[in-house]
Amino acid sequence: MASLNQKIRKQVNFYFSDSNLPYDKYLWTLHSKNKDHWIPLKTIASFKKMQLICDDIKTVTDALKEEETEFIELSEDGENIRRKGEVVEKDHIRPSIHVGGLPIQNVTDFKSECEFQDKVEEFFDQYSKVVCVRLKKTKTKPITLKGSAYIEFTSTEEAKKVAEMENLEMDGSKLTVKHRPAYHADKSEEFKGGPPKYSNYFNAFRPQAHKNFKKDNKKYNNKKFNNKDNNKRPRDEESEAALPEQKVLKTEEAKTEEAKTEEAKPMEVKTEEAKPVESKPIEVKTE
Repeated sequence: MASLNQKIRKQVNFYFSDSNLPYDKYLWTLHSKNKDHWIPLKTIASFKKMQLICDDIKTVTDALKEEETEFIELSEDGENIRRKGEVVEKDHIRPSIHVGGLPIQNVTDFKSECEFQDKVEEFFDQYSKVVCVRLKKTKTKPITLKGSAYIEFTSTEEAKKVAEMENLEMDGSKLTVKHRPAYHADKSEEFKGGPPKYSNYFNAFRPQAHKNFKKDNKKYNNKKFNNKDNNKRPRDEESEAALPEQKVLKTEEAKTEEAKTEEAKPMEVKTEEAKPVESKPIEVKTE
């Protein structure tokens, strides 16, 4: 079992890793605030999961000074911390698997969620080195765990090896395991013909994509599909092709309503100001 200092170093190291820092909007904002990228250590120590591990700033500082880590370095006075070296954009899809059927019945709050995340990591760590565990959650409130997760390993080969394992069980719950690219392909086929799906997660390498997420996805909002006639998203080419026509019909209806409104308005009589007539000299012709 890892010591307290090891847990502290592992968590802080993860915060600044290539798997987290460029996808954590708040931490990336702090990282980008100044050219030297220093962040107050007390800020990092105040994070909710860090508080669960250790709420004493001196213990955190001593643990980080005790042993050098891969991604972080401390200032000489020990009050600030920053990423060591440049952030590298990596493929986090192919080295990952999708896991379903996770036993989440005892997860009731943030503390139990963190403990469960560590438990999932320990479970898969016995088969291959785990880089991180991303528990999947619902997108609508109340936000809860779905009972599935993405597990990232050190390489694509390791992920494929684990994905091919059969009859995996965790606390009596049978797990469904699939290589993440294959899982994405299945989902794409399932929702074929539906609205394009955009990721709403922050990505420092593609900041514009995150900024325009709502704008790009506006015409595919829930109002479009949650109507009386059709409570499902269109999934075939015929339904998808009909969308522009529906939009035009709505526009014509809007025009009709506008015309009715205009008819109901009192007519405005416009009066023009009298303009002075320009006098021109009379030309006299002589023969």
